Amino acid sequence: MASVLLGASALFGTAVAARMGLRAAAKNGAKLSPMMAALAGQKRVGDEWIKGGFQGRMDRKEAAQILGIKESHMTKTRVKDAHRRIMLANHPDRGGSPYIASKVNEAKDLIEKTLSK
Repeated sequence: MASVLLGASALFGTAVAARMGLRAAAKNGAKLSPMMAALAGQKRVGDEWIKGGFQGRMDRKEAAQILGIKESHMTKTRVKDAHRRIMLANHPDRGGSPYIASKVNEAKDLIEKTLSK
């Protein structure tokens, strides 16, 4: 029993030392990979998600966020590709949410309408 506790505490100590080393490296300007940055505690999982729900009336900014396209890089082909990629993952016939699918379709229609003007 004592050897198990000793081994567990040694493993924990090694992990803490590694995390401290990664934090020190990041503080000194080292470029860490995304996985190492997450281990160092720089970027928490879920920070890339936008907080809050859908707006009452969708605007162009929300439509771009739904499709994952920057507003400055919108073209018809990028909108079409993003819509297809998201709908393949969220189609109601494949177990996706009908509400999410309707929002994705609404975003595509709004952006296509504003691109053609």
